[in-house]
Amino acid sequence: LGLRQPRLEGEEYLSIVDEFMEAVHARWPKAIVQFEDFQMKWAFETLERYKKRFCMFNDDIQGTAGVALAGLLGSVRSQGRPLSDFVNQKIVVVGAGSAGLGVLKMAIQAVERISGCSESAAKSQFFLIDKNGLVTTERNNLDPAAAPFAKNPRDIDGLTEGASIIEV
Repeated sequence: LGLRQPRLEGEEYLSIVDEFMEAVHARWPKAIVQFEDFQMKWAFETLERYKKRFCMFNDDIQGTAGVALAGLLGSVRSQGRPLSDFVNQKIVVVGAGSAGLGVLKMAIQAVERISGCSESAAKSQFFLIDKNGLVTTERNNLDPAAAPFAKNPRDIDGLTEGASIIEV
């Protein structure tokens, strides 16, 4: 099944997606295009590339994040606390793929909006763990998509690069 040839890469790949987005928009100008299961290397790039020109969303980055944020906020409410208490929660996101990073980004935005604090202050409540443990700025070959969420070891007393979920 399928087309047995290597996947397109680089500008050749983007030109096909560009052509698709233009064609959909020309035929159905009010359509919403859902990007589903795009490889991480393309997920963030295509979202940035099209979000101001077309009505679209990336399911992994935005769809999963919306559902996860609803669950996080619901957990605060289920404890009988006001939603404003969300800003006081410590949250650990396990998984640094497009879905995990999307959850992190949206939850940080929620903290910023609820509290009125800066992005850097909001980020202090969140920890990102991948297959190698806690992601810090000391990580060799730090993925550029995860870099904005990497902790500076000076800011996380007692934790080091690669700390386990139990330690975090």
